[in-house]
Amino acid sequence: MRNVAPSWIVDEIEKRGGEVTFDVFMELALYHPEHGYYSSEEPRYGRGGDYLTAPSASQWYARVLARLLKAIAADTGPLRLIDVASGDGAVIRGVFSSLGATAPEVLENVVSVERSEAMRDRQKGILIAAPVGVQWVGGARDLDPSSVPTVIHASELFDALPVTRVVGGREGLEELSVGVTSGELDWRQRPPRSEVVAYFEGHGIRLEEGQIAEANLGAGPLHSELLGVAGQRGLSLTLDYGFEAPRLYNPRGRRGGSLSTFHGHEFGRDPLESPGEVDLTAHVNWDDLRNAATDADWTEIGLWSLAECLVRAGIADALEARGLGIEADLDADTVTERQEVKRLLDPEGMGSDLKMLVQATGDMVDVAEKVLSFEL
Repeated sequence: MRNVAPSWIVDEIEKRGGEVTFDVFMELALYHPEHGYYSSEEPRYGRGGDYLTAPSASQWYARVLARLLKAIAADTGPLRLIDVASGDGAVIRGVFSSLGATAPEVLENVVSVERSEAMRDRQKGILIAAPVGVQWVGGARDLDPSSVPTVIHASELFDALPVTRVVGGREGLEELSVGVTSGELDWRQRPPRSEVVAYFEGHGIRLEEGQIAEANLGAGPLHSELLGVAGQRGLSLTLDYGFEAPRLYNPRGRRGGSLSTFHGHEFGRDPLESPGEVDLTAHVNWDDLRNAATDADWTEIGLWSLAECLVRAGIADALEARGLGIEADLDADTVTERQEVKRLLDPEGMGSDLKMLVQATGDMVDVAEKVLSFEL
């Protein structure tokens, strides 16, 4: 298939010698300040976008998160909520709406971490009347640790980070790169960088000949940075698509890797097609985030499917509180609300495909274990 490239990305690759490693290509395609996919002034996700996230699929995600924050704050006092990759601020807005007048009792302040300046500006207009102070930053490095108990929430952050791509060869790994020939993008192979070799060796992974895989070299360092920002009283909620290393790199399940594209809710496999116009995503290696937490002396509370996490966080009680429980009359509103909940709990969809990794440190360990305990 011909991959005639937009002139802007051809120029960027040629500036770098006519060939770039795939992580550099993915960085350009997603985050170029003018042409990158996430530089759009409109959100790329949602029913009218290219893909659904849990928060955009149903307002019940933010409602349950608000309920969880309220339960935590009952033990710790008001929290600092850090929403990472916050997009258009839908999660923050939903949490404020759900908490209502109780927001200042639950939240001391909120930090919105969003790389896109366009999305930060959009949020400032939407959240102008926020019930507690909101701070907008472009990255975790703009934040300092705090003594305030902190909850870090990241929904589909890590699967949107640039990844390195490799293929197994007779002599070992070969790194895949992207070049330009007569205005077209093409795949090339080169000897792998030492850090790429170290990544796979560190996880005990040896690829079969011809097997393609991705390595997210930035996931562990970014997670470490976020955990450091939380200080000594922190809870981390990481929602994403992924597997532990042995399953992620199992050639029977993912011989072609996990990298995929989305456009108009259609799934694709060619990341060189229409750079800047399609979403690029690769599954998370949960072991990267676990190792970062271990190094920071954080405790894992659980790695659960989205459905299980929502049940543990009290979605059934939230439904009852809104008069939508099992005894509710089956009118149009009840059916609509239950359909929204079903999207999040669907065992054939995001209810099982999405996972929530919950980690904590300090007194937040006991609090998290208490509020998320549930006999399934």
